[in-house]
Amino acid sequence: MLLIISGLLVGCSALAVSKDQLGQTLSIESLKYLPEEVSETSGLALFGGYLWTINDSGGKDAVYAFGAQGYEFEKRIKIGNSKNIDWESLAQTDKHLFIADCGNNKGKRKTLDIYKVSWKKLIKAKDKEKVTAKKISFQYADREEDDPGKEHNYDCEALTVVGEKLWLFTKNRGDSQSRLYILNDKKSQQAIRSSVTLPVSGLITAADYNQKTGKLVLLGYQKASVFGQSFIWIIDVKSDLPVWESARYHTILPYGQWEAVIWQDDNTLLLTAEKSPLGTQQVGRLRLSD
Repeated sequence: MLLIISGLLVGCSALAVSKDQLGQTLSIESLKYLPEEVSETSGLALFGGYLWTINDSGGKDAVYAFGAQGYEFEKRIKIGNSKNIDWESLAQTDKHLFIADCGNNKGKRKTLDIYKVSWKKLIKAKDKEKVTAKKISFQYADREEDDPGKEHNYDCEALTVVGEKLWLFTKNRGDSQSRLYILNDKKSQQAIRSSVTLPVSGLITAADYNQKTGKLVLLGYQKASVFGQSFIWIIDVKSDLPVWESARYHTILPYGQWEAVIWQDDNTLLLTAEKSPLGTQQVGRLRLSD
């Protein structure tokens, strides 16, 4: 199927989603256009009265704080002991923010990093001050190819916290699935193996887990020549694993390069989109109706 979006010709691959899993199309309410300083917003966290975000590859080694109500820019905090090779996701606990430097577009990075930062220090820091992070480095122990080529399964853009563990979801350019890796946030060096592979029928760009409801959200888009139709999966988590039988799939509109997601409350998600030919950088709200 071909769609023409804002003058672009976009090829959409066929979905491999069962009829029982299909939910309704949901609409994102645009809340605020964001400044150019975060034109490649790629991760979200909510803490201390702020909405936090980062830029992905090539951006500053910094996190950006916006007011959690009006989304006005408040401060930029430099993260010491870090380097933004390809920052792609944020995750959080009550004590720490985690910054995932896990982007791997060409599939050639062997060692990836997560930066662990104290919330107490971030909240206290003023605009343009620096806060030092602890680094967690990891490798895929089940990686099979040294040079997997363009259509590979070793990219990653999604990190969240489930219980006391870090959950990392891959962005499989080769087979449009996603592998789950579980990390220990207290180990500085790890070799990890996937726990499960999910047939998500697209490229996963973000994840967030609601500890209260036990619901996991995965944000992604269909594989296409430019940028495909965005979607979310809502999945129950039980016994420390996603229950795929419970998964519900929703396409989301309007078209945009939606790259980050976080639960705002039990029935509402916040998302951000990067600046792209599909639209400007912005924060939006998505209410779940079922």
